[in-house]
This record gives sequence, C-alpha cells and structure tokens, in this order.
Amino acid sequence: MSQVFELADLLGCHSFGNIRKAIGGYRLRYARNGQMHAHPEVFATRPAAEWALWAMGRDGLADTNHDRRYRALVLLATFASLRWGEVTALRRCDIDLSAGAVRVRAAFVERSTGELVLGAPKSRAGRRVVGIPAAIIPLLQEHLAVYVARPRARCCSRASRAGRCGGATSTRCPPGRTQPARSAPKGCTFTIFVIPGITSRR
Repeated sequence: MSQVFELADLLGCHSFGNIRKAIGGYRLRYARNGQMHAHPEVFATRPAAEWALWAMGRDGLADTNHDRRYRALVLLATFASLRWGEVTALRRCDIDLSAGAVRVRAAFVERSTGELVLGAPKSRAGRRVVGIPAAIIPLLQEHLAVYVARPRARCCSRASRAGRCGGATSTRCPPGRTQPARSAPKGCTFTIFVIPGITSRR
C-alpha cells in the first residue's frame, strides 16, 4: 500500500528545464534555486534527457512544480479498482464521500481510429457502486474542494455525458454502445479529474 501512495506522490511532479537538439544528441538545461544551469552530459535520445530532468527533480537537484490532481486519480483508480476510462469519466455527483462509495455508470473508450467516445461501461456488470477506503476519503475531499466546481442542486439526479479524456483502455468501440462526447445536462457537468491536454472541466 505504501508503494501506491509513493507513486501517487511522484506523478504530477514536473522539473523545470528545457531540452534542445544538439550535435551528437540532446543537451539539457535545468533550473535550480531559480537559476538556469547546463547539464554536462549529452544525451543520446530525448527520452533519456527527459528522464534525467525528472530524476533531478525527484532528488532535489532541480526546481519542481507539483500538480496534486494526479494523486487523487491514482489512489481512487487503485483502491476502487477502476479502469482508466472509468476513473476519467467520473463526475462530482458520482462520488458520495459520506457513504464512502463511487458510482460507475460511464466510461471513455478509444475506437480503432483513435477517436475517444463516452458511453456505457464494457459490460452490464461494469455499472456498479464501489466502496472507497476510509484512508483516502480526506484526500478526495481536499481534491473536490480545490479542483472541482460545486454542483448545482439537481446534480445527482441525472447522468452526464460530458468531458474528454485520453488513454482509454479499449481499442474498439462496439456499435450502439457508445457515442461521441457531448454536452451534459446543466448542473451535472463537473469532471472530477481535470488533466491538462486530456480532460476538460465543464
């Protein structure tokens, strides 16, 4: 369990720096205490330079910025056994912290063309209510208070079909089961996990 919390803390940690193509490979510049420095090594590939920059931030050798939205996403997906498409389709009215439960009634899937659509879970059993461990409820309360807009009075009365996401696990979209993402009924359009470039808060 401690490894899951450690991973959740590491995700969303971004080191300040830049990577440029150079003769013989890639050069890395990083920020430390507000000052830019050149890394002495020339990296063979860009991913190698990106990994080095991330590792420097992890080890305290480079300035970092921490986006804590990822922490709640990892913990909820892990301890509630949710797929990526399910956890990124959650809205505020799907979360009942007083009862310690999350309702799964929609999921994002990816067509073979790469198009992302929002529809029902993979199977009838996919529509379910899952318990949330008490250990992560305070963190989810903080996440909702900081990152998610408050719902209107009727939020819990309707199902939403709003939002966009990436990285859904399914590669095909069965005909008749899913549809392109579209605007949801007013009052119930609050995406729980807003990831820059992947999801959008309505």
